[in-house]
Amino acid sequence: MSWTTEQIEKSVFNFEKFDKKTQKKIIEFLQENISFDDYLKQTEKKKKAIANTQNAKNILLGTQQKYPRHSDFSQISLNLQDIKNYAILITAGGEGERLRISLKEKGYSDDDLKDFTKATFPIPNTDYKFGALEVNLKMLAELNPEIPVIVTTGPVGSDTEKIIPRILRKNANFGVKNIEIIAQNERLHLTNENKIVFEIDEENIKPITNPDETGGPIAKLKDGDILENLEKSGIKKIMILQGTAVYSEKIIPIIAAAGQNYDGLGIGILRNEFIESDPYGTFVSINDYNLRIIEKEVRTPQTYAIKNENGKFLPCNTGFYVFDVELLKKIEMPDYATPPKIILEGIEKSPKIGYAATDIIAFAKKPAVLTISDDDFRVIKNAEDIDVLWKFCGCGENSLKRILFS
Repeated sequence: MSWTTEQIEKSVFNFEKFDKKTQKKIIEFLQENISFDDYLKQTEKKKKAIANTQNAKNILLGTQQKYPRHSDFSQISLNLQDIKNYAILITAGGEGERLRISLKEKGYSDDDLKDFTKATFPIPNTDYKFGALEVNLKMLAELNPEIPVIVTTGPVGSDTEKIIPRILRKNANFGVKNIEIIAQNERLHLTNENKIVFEIDEENIKPITNPDETGGPIAKLKDGDILENLEKSGIKKIMILQGTAVYSEKIIPIIAAAGQNYDGLGIGILRNEFIESDPYGTFVSINDYNLRIIEKEVRTPQTYAIKNENGKFLPCNTGFYVFDVELLKKIEMPDYATPPKIILEGIEKSPKIGYAATDIIAFAKKPAVLTISDDDFRVIKNAEDIDVLWKFCGCGENSLKRILFS
């Protein structure tokens, strides 16, 4: 359905404050790119997402929380054959604005940050330069060059969608023979009154949008026939890894082995202490084996007190997972609302809407948690992590030098 002028006036933030020329550009953009029906669907999804967030806050009321079924990585027998029925989903859509800012503060120039993405920014040393995504692909190629790998970028037109495919093509996918690159979907970042906010400069006019959040890459697998094709080729499991993290050489085969016995496996880290300011998602079982990942604002006093037989508190979430292909095919992912986020300066913060990877584990019939050491991976967040990553990749027990320089 095309827009009427009245609908646009009611749906665009501060529409009446734009000059006639700009108003005309906004009208043309909406008529060509976003139907009124699509806009209404997004407002409805936002309504559902906010309701889902409230339901999540109520989920622990009147339920008994328990320590989840879990195994420690040290208990897992390593078998490289376990990776054979897996596909790997690497999420690499983060633009890395916080990393970019911190690098500029450390003296990096605009030329140094040309073609910048968080997953491909080179970790510097005197002999060689590589990014986190390259490390992961080289490691997977050594484990099994035929393993299906799906790399998800940001939405069409984003820096990651333009830069990452170019880097992979130039470097023959770093040895991975079966790779697919797909762009996430995006949604309008609406105001609290469901108004569309436009960002306008001399050359461009575009609405403020956001990717489909942490569950967006998984939602893309459910688009079209990706999961069906994987299943036809013998793939039964999907391992989800972050393209902006680097992993020790042993941890991916261990995750693969641990995931064989469960339809949903979350990867966590045991806590020695659990304080209220801890920002990380938390694995907890409710109603016996119903595994959930709960966020900070959902916790109760009971959550902080639960310990296992070794005195460890509930494990925190790393954002790495294993799911059965069959599980992902069946589920309908619920809409998710983030806490209020900045749209543009001067506009009241409002939630971003998308999907949450953390919601999927609750659909598993036989879920578990694999606990690993925080010494077995590093995540890039800011400039300080770059040096840490080089030490992680270049020396010590977890050295990846052999892979990187081969």
